[in-house]
Amino acid sequence: MESPEEKEVQVAAWLKKVYGDHPIPQYEVNPRTTEILYHLSERNRVRDRDVHLVIEDLKQKASEYESEGAAFSQRHGCFSVTSVPSSTVREIGRVKTTDYTSEEKTGVLFRFNAESISCSSEN
Repeated sequence: MESPEEKEVQVAAWLKKVYGDHPIPQYEVNPRTTEILYHLSERNRVRDRDVHLVIEDLKQKASEYESEGAAFSQRHGCFSVTSVPSSTVREIGRVKTTDYTSEEKTGVLFRFNAESISCSSEN
């Protein structure tokens, strides 16, 4: 069990991480507020870890889908699958995950060429 002083230090570090360059709003430092903020920081840490795991899993799946699409394209020559350059994929930082579209969360956007899809009846 952490001491109240250790919790205060952890809360202060978490608030600094959350607010970044912005000033941390003033709050009354007492055992109750420290305990509440400590529990919030712990929940936030667990949530961030879970979100990171989901993002990594989606990146892996996107890579696998892209590979499967390339293999399919080579076999059938009907369409191509392209991904968004990695420079356009933003990593989750201090920004809320709700600020990202589902496409940005997966890290890959698939684009099917309309003229290529029409060849499916030819193969």
